[in-house]
Amino acid sequence: MPAGGNGGGWGETPIFCEEVRATESDMLPYHAQQLIAAAGVLVLAPHPDDEVFGCGGALAAHAAAGVPVHVVILTNGALFGDPDKRLGESCIAGQLLGYGEPECWNFPDRGLEYGEPLVTRLVAAITASTADLVYAPSLREIHPDHRQLAMAAVEAVRRVGGGLRLAQYEVGVPLRPNLLVDITPFLDRKRQAMACFVSQLRQQRYDEHILGLNRFRTYTLPVEVASAEAYTLVSAVALRENALLDLVEPEYVFQTRLGFPCSSQDVPLVSVVVRHLSGSGLRLSLDSLALQTYPNIEVLIVDTVPGLPALSGHCGRYMLRQIVTNRRQPVAAAANAGLDEAYGAYGLVLDEGESIPPDHIASLVSALRKQSSCRAAYAVGRQREADHDQASGSVDCDPIRLLCRPDIPLRAVLFDLCLVNNVNDGCRFDESLDSQQDWDFLLQLSLATDFLRVACAAPFPAVPDNVQEAPEPTSLQAMYERWRTRWSPAQLASLLQRACDPPQLAAFRHHEAELQEAMAEQRQISAAREHELAECRRAVEKLRADLHGRDTQIAEMRLQLLDHQRQQAEMLASHSWRMTRLLRCLSAGWQEWRRK
Repeated sequence: MPAGGNGGGWGETPIFCEEVRATESDMLPYHAQQLIAAAGVLVLAPHPDDEVFGCGGALAAHAAAGVPVHVVILTNGALFGDPDKRLGESCIAGQLLGYGEPECWNFPDRGLEYGEPLVTRLVAAITASTADLVYAPSLREIHPDHRQLAMAAVEAVRRVGGGLRLAQYEVGVPLRPNLLVDITPFLDRKRQAMACFVSQLRQQRYDEHILGLNRFRTYTLPVEVASAEAYTLVSAVALRENALLDLVEPEYVFQTRLGFPCSSQDVPLVSVVVRHLSGSGLRLSLDSLALQTYPNIEVLIVDTVPGLPALSGHCGRYMLRQIVTNRRQPVAAAANAGLDEAYGAYGLVLDEGESIPPDHIASLVSALRKQSSCRAAYAVGRQREADHDQASGSVDCDPIRLLCRPDIPLRAVLFDLCLVNNVNDGCRFDESLDSQQDWDFLLQLSLATDFLRVACAAPFPAVPDNVQEAPEPTSLQAMYERWRTRWSPAQLASLLQRACDPPQLAAFRHHEAELQEAMAEQRQISAAREHELAECRRAVEKLRADLHGRDTQIAEMRLQLLDHQRQQAEMLASHSWRMTRLLRCLSAGWQEWRRK
């Protein structure tokens, strides 16, 4: 076994590298709600106007739906206007939006401070209200009062717990939303409410900024949605489970967690060294590299003889560099020369005429980055192999077998280039050997790290007959003589035990075949379930679209009902209605007399 290793990837079930790729909808919502369902709403605003700028459309929707809305403004806003005038502007705006006059706690402007006194007061306000939904500024805001209130609101909601939820709104800094509210039916009303803040609009056209922000939030929504407000909605239960860290999660961490590459470290460069022997089989190798699905590869063509034709600077979409030589050099020297010129984090070596499946490099890089114990990985195909004893192809292998013979083809192995670049004891192709340099190199790697076995989706191409060579007995004896002094007693014991117990090896192979069949069946089941899941997702999207349309109709009908009720109230309160009351009574009596 390798020093310090545990054989982690050698004899275990292979890792399957099928990535579940994130999409845009994992980063931003692609549908909007008519309102956030709630039995009661409490709004926390740091200054007079924030409640309208941040969530005025949603508050108008709540008020139209008959949901009780109570607004608390924490500071008097005195640094940027007369406090009484600013509060009066908020009162007028509240009347327009339908929730009435706000409550003001009269903290000094820029005087909010996150701490126990503020949190305790917020907890008391939430507990005293009927709210199960609290609106507060986002933690991403830059104004100090906004930030202090945001942190205090998060802690207060966490403490109250139960079914309470927190909806963070945006004013000065766009947040990363997980929910959008379609405020198109209430856009004019929000525009009128924002126009009430005359004292603030003289200093800056905040209303135009907010209208632009709300318009921008429709970027992922259907064309009929003209304006939307963005929120980060989180439950008190989630906050108690440490969801606060998600609220302040940096964008890089968020996108990386979803699987989006954000830097070169997320998609490390892979250097592929191709030993250029004569040119007859180079096209096959380059074609297979050009078809790789992995995005970040450099191809290094190393000439082994002088006078080979010059190549272009590209291999498909990848950069290609050619390392020429003025003299004939052995393949071991060519491989070392290529690795010395490599810029990548990982390396792979091919001979011309060899090819690899399209998912080969992508699968190996993905598997290596998902764990930390192995620094080299080798690929096998998922199909069952008729002959497990061939020197190259999709065969299972373990470190003891590798000591006996080169069961893993070099082209199947991707390795961390740090194992090669180590000045003192780095792995190198031994240029003194007449043959078996690749096997010797793999044995060096096996002493430095365990090999991770990875099952790729595509079958591993066979090596042409003119390239594949079986090891000769004399070369095998030379390798055994070279390595026997490096084998540990445990390795020698394993070799002897393996030689004396061939039935056990046959049983292992039979068991592996059964496992491969079982995994193939599971993959078929998984594919069928994926198809069913896709159908369900399409059905859900259709239901969401229907729900969106019905919510819009309900909102319109509520507005019509409110308008009819207002007209009826105006008519009943009119002077003419009161004057004709006697006439209506006489008419009703006359009609009753005629029926009798």
